[in-house]
Amino acid sequence: MKRVLSAILIMLTLISCSQNRPTRIFHVGVSQCSDDAWRTKMNEEMENELIFHPELQLSIRQANDNSQLQCSQIDSFIAEGVDLLIVSPNEAEEVKPAVSRAFDAGIPVIVADRQVTGEKYTAFIGGDNYAVGINMANWLAEQANNSNATSDKPLQVIEVMGLQGSTPCVWRHKGLLDGLKDVENVRLMGSGNANWFATPARVVTDSLLHLYPETDAIVAQNDIMAIAASEVVEKVLSNNEIDRTKSTHIYILGTDAMTGPGGGVEAIVQGKLDASVTYASRGDLVIATAAKILHGEPYLRDTVLPTMLVDQPTAETMQLMSREIAHNIATITALQKRITTLWNASRMQKAVLYTALACLIVLITLLLVLLSDVRYRKHVRLERAESARIVAKQQQQLEHITAELERTKASISAEEQFMQRLQNHIEKHLGDSELSIEMLSEELGISRTQLFRKTKALTGVSPIELIRHVRLRKAQQLLRKTDSTIQQVAYEVGFTSPSYFSKCYKEFFGINPSNEHTIVEND
Repeated sequence: MKRVLSAILIMLTLISCSQNRPTRIFHVGVSQCSDDAWRTKMNEEMENELIFHPELQLSIRQANDNSQLQCSQIDSFIAEGVDLLIVSPNEAEEVKPAVSRAFDAGIPVIVADRQVTGEKYTAFIGGDNYAVGINMANWLAEQANNSNATSDKPLQVIEVMGLQGSTPCVWRHKGLLDGLKDVENVRLMGSGNANWFATPARVVTDSLLHLYPETDAIVAQNDIMAIAASEVVEKVLSNNEIDRTKSTHIYILGTDAMTGPGGGVEAIVQGKLDASVTYASRGDLVIATAAKILHGEPYLRDTVLPTMLVDQPTAETMQLMSREIAHNIATITALQKRITTLWNASRMQKAVLYTALACLIVLITLLLVLLSDVRYRKHVRLERAESARIVAKQQQQLEHITAELERTKASISAEEQFMQRLQNHIEKHLGDSELSIEMLSEELGISRTQLFRKTKALTGVSPIELIRHVRLRKAQQLLRKTDSTIQQVAYEVGFTSPSYFSKCYKEFFGINPSNEHTIVEND
């Protein structure tokens, strides 16, 4: 009997050890430059993604916008021997030496959001900050056209910038300047650095508004500063602190377009902001890439995330979808905790059982306990199966929502491609006075009715009107930049009658074509 009992105990011990053999754990250090809502969102995305990568353990530290502190924290991670390092640099040049030391030590480095100078990094994942600035410029040009601003009375703009020396600040400003180079009816009056925070943003906005009281629009390099700017605008205008001859409304454009309470999307819905440019954090993609690197799987070295403009209608849609996604994520997280609790309870029960078995004297008692354990395992399996079914259902819902988002993005991309093709075909045949809707529809491979409907929906004008607008804008460029006569320009852009060209030109631009040379000389 004793020999049988001993043999059973040994077998159970071996089985237990084989089932509980630990897997490889990778230690990942995360160096965040700051502690704000955007960083919090990124951290939450990384931690949520760990559900799919339990072998990764994160240690997150933030440097309070202090480059020296961040370098010290990175050196600490190196000394601790982390398996991988994730860095969002406070300032590109100042943090570069510490990142290089980690890379030279053989530690893979993922640079997230903000870039560093040099090539000593393993992967980069971040938004296109230059494109953010271009989107800002395009939006300002659109508002200028809507408000009938001219080169004589342009749309006056002030800019609230982030931390000087950080790559988002540098490239968003450069994109804005480059985007406004050829926009004559928009003028950037002044800029100021607010270091990404609300309090300095209020100071900068108040100072610039008093310096430029005729400001028409404010662009801020993140939504935190944009919302702070809107508060200052409301205070200054309600207290009549500045003298204005223009409308009391000042356009406010932010950056990030974060969903959730206090985010840019909510501010747009509430009317605090007019629009915001998206800047994705994608902490989930950062962790997924880290897992690929650590497991020796293929990955992209440089991932530049796309950006887009969010206005009132888009913000309302994003807000609804965000709430649904947040609910589903919370459900999945709760189910994961429940599964973990059940699994830990199961392991504890095993330990108690094995200890009790060691004290048993008779084989029949041992068999009874084993039977009880079988029943318990069956119960746990049923619980797990039910939990897995619920998780799978929630995953399907998430996949459905993701697919809807992708289809929305694809639709927007298709519309952009259609407008680009249409623009190219018009410009290709710009000098052809016989250019017609039939010719365009044939080249684009769609019917005349489809061409009219899509052009009207996307531009607000008919194809014939669009052709005329393109010709007139090209004529304006030729008149301003060449010595060609009005008759020559009219023929060059496809008009058969110079007099009809002059009539259309004045209706579209509000001035005669003969006045354009004068405008160039005055500039």
